[in-house]
Amino acid sequence: MVKIKMKKLIPILLLLPTSVSAQELYSINVNRLCAEIVGIPYASDNFSDEEWEQFKSCVNYVKDFQVK
Repeated sequence: MVKIKMKKLIPILLLLPTSVSAQELYSINVNRLCAEIVGIPYASDNFSDEEWEQFKSCVNYVKDFQVK
């Protein structure tokens, strides 16, 4: 598994609610969040193969927290 910058990811995920009521629904742009965490420009193709793998891992990790 590709290591992502956990020092950035963990504090951000701690801000996400663990239980969501109808009044506490938050929306985040996962792609923008992960681009910032990995350190690549958002909506750009200016990144290495390793950064791409980190980005995909981050997106999958964050999406596991989505409320369904």
